[in-house]
Amino acid sequence: MTLGCAAATQARADYINDYVQGEIGIGAAKYQTQDGRWLQQGIPGGSSVTSKPPAFSLGLTGPLITRGKWGIDWHAEYVNLGRAAAECWCTPNDDNYDANSHRYQTKVNVPQAYFTGEGRSQGAALTLEPYYWLHGVRLGVEAGAYIHRDSWSESVSDWQAWPGVPKQNISISDSYWSVAPVVGASVGNGRFTLSYRHYFMRLNSNSRNIPPLWNDADVLEMKVKF
Repeated sequence: MTLGCAAATQARADYINDYVQGEIGIGAAKYQTQDGRWLQQGIPGGSSVTSKPPAFSLGLTGPLITRGKWGIDWHAEYVNLGRAAAECWCTPNDDNYDANSHRYQTKVNVPQAYFTGEGRSQGAALTLEPYYWLHGVRLGVEAGAYIHRDSWSESVSDWQAWPGVPKQNISISDSYWSVAPVVGASVGNGRFTLSYRHYFMRLNSNSRNIPPLWNDADVLEMKVKF
């Protein structure tokens, strides 16, 4: 009976290892920023922007369909795209800056204000990944949903949008949950995978009263299954 229980326990462990595995990814994100939103690239002196932070993911994966050289895997992961930040001496009056041409011009005579802000995007990525083995290399494509929480905090010193209005210091912040599509591609040997993903967060960023610095984001990670 003891040997039977041990064999059953080992069989169950092998079954779990074959069908559910842990997965960790480490890499870098690239937030796609928009001139005129918390930064003004054409202002003399420019803006300081942090838009390529380290990123990581941690979750579970397993096969949904296995048919020899091809199949479909599922992924359920916690994703952290990292911290983005920006600071600049920007004009507080939008009439003074053309974001399309990246040009600053004084239409309203007000001093520049000091803008500084930071935030991050993190959440859960639920995806399906069809793959095909070619000459010992596993090639995959991926699509799914990114259920994420974006946060942004901004502080402005010496804000004066119109002449004659007293200068003031302003601090604002916002955080919210939303869902965005995510697509990607991967290449690897099964256990080690180089993964690229694009997160379509622009759909939600533009509708916020206090939007974050970024629109979409690209992420490149090295992933390991264990």
